[in-house]
Amino acid sequence: MMTKSPCDYENSVVKSLKSGVSTDNISAHLKTCADCQETSRVVMFFQSNLEKESPTKQLPTAGLIWFKSRLRNKQRATERAGQPILIVQIVAAIVFSGAFIWLYGNGWLNFLAIGRLLDSIDKIFVPLLAGTIGFLFVCLILIFTLRRYLLEK
Repeated sequence: MMTKSPCDYENSVVKSLKSGVSTDNISAHLKTCADCQETSRVVMFFQSNLEKESPTKQLPTAGLIWFKSRLRNKQRATERAGQPILIVQIVAAIVFSGAFIWLYGNGWLNFLAIGRLLDSIDKIFVPLLAGTIGFLFVCLILIFTLRRYLLEK
């Protein structure tokens, strides 16, 4: 495949478009040369986009960037350190609730004095148990939500 050689006027066209000063010779060439017309469209496109760009913002000092980086690393370390504790608390709450329900369902609480009491007040205990479990669930959700909120700040 044969490649076309660039126009001799191309550099002059680019310089004149960037500076805004055009000679009669370049203007006449732009009317006849398709390559230079394409080059002028590209230059005009980039110039219009450069004018629309906002001025660059001043960067903060290196000390401030370093301080924020260290602070962010400490926050991440704190979050990672709290995750195992949170997982253990969730597992403990689930195991305790499951063990209590299993012991009550299989009658193992009869060895305790609570077992006889529970047999006599079934109508009161079941709603009380459901309310207690619901209350504990709401408390756990509140604790986890507050912990996440406090760790984010």
